[in-house]
Amino acid sequence: MGGCGKTQLVSCFLLQYPNLYAQTIYVDASSSSSIKFDLQAWARTLGDGHDGAVWEDAIAALSRVPHGEQWILILDNADDPSLDLNQFLPRHSHLTILITSRNRDIGDHGPRSHLELGEMTPEEALAALLQAAQRKLPMDDEEMRRDLGWLAIALVQAGTYCYQLSSTVDGVSEPYTFTQYLSLFRSHRADLLKKAEPSSLDNYQRGVYTTLDLSYKALPQECREFLHFLSPFHYIDIPLAAFAQAAKNAFKDPWYCHPRDDNYETTHLLYKDMEWSEPHLQGIVRNLRSFSLVTASSMNDSLFLQLHPLVQAWCRDMTFTISHSYRRMAIRVVTACGNANIELYRFLLPHM
Repeated sequence: MGGCGKTQLVSCFLLQYPNLYAQTIYVDASSSSSIKFDLQAWARTLGDGHDGAVWEDAIAALSRVPHGEQWILILDNADDPSLDLNQFLPRHSHLTILITSRNRDIGDHGPRSHLELGEMTPEEALAALLQAAQRKLPMDDEEMRRDLGWLAIALVQAGTYCYQLSSTVDGVSEPYTFTQYLSLFRSHRADLLKKAEPSSLDNYQRGVYTTLDLSYKALPQECREFLHFLSPFHYIDIPLAAFAQAAKNAFKDPWYCHPRDDNYETTHLLYKDMEWSEPHLQGIVRNLRSFSLVTASSMNDSLFLQLHPLVQAWCRDMTFTISHSYRRMAIRVVTACGNANIELYRFLLPHM
């Protein structure tokens, strides 16, 4: 997921072990052109005879690491699912390749060495917040850490904001408290999360929402719409079985209670070729998972989706003017999925 601290973790590792690698080659892997540009630039630093080197020369050099040395190639932000990395992966026993990505499918390049970062632990979140705010223990901020979803970028941004608004008057510290920030966050969430603090602890130049926007722009339209569709639900344990059952019931209420506005069709998003298709929906889910915008879990042979609370908030804030349409669609699924399976109703309670 964007903003969980992947690049920062790599930087911290290299700072802790500065003598581990004789050469560190950093590459912006956000696109094929950026990879080629950075590889070519590095190749031209290799000395005499390399002034006209191209990116292929860099790959060749990385495939010939000198005996007794260990090099590391860092491919940072390889998020684009359509990007073919294989051509940029030289092979040598003394070359370490480290890839950071929001695309969880990148893990297929190294199944045994794939590390998936998630939310911080409470202790890690507290440490990040304290360091960014330049505060010391004791303090009680669990409510704010929970509201920010234990996400590194949000916690650092909050801590930096509090530090910048703190002051010292006549030698007495006047901190901008976390309680003040939390109150402001709850009333002006979108404004706060759209911008990055210029003096941020880790020099990350994007705000939470800007980071998520990068993933959103790369999504196919049907995936964007389904993400909006999910946002009115509670962010934990959204049962896919509810969508399947509602589709089998033609998205009609089993009992007539109140007339509904049919101007916005639910079926256009969940159907393929005018028919319900579970593989089609699962394909959309796989795409969203590849960008770490949703996670999935299985229980009793049923699949459930989860949204990070800040992903849900970002999605709701982004679609504020049209949220009523997606809310109607979500309500239609919840009310139309009635059947003899009482177990399903238990999973629907948090979403009502």
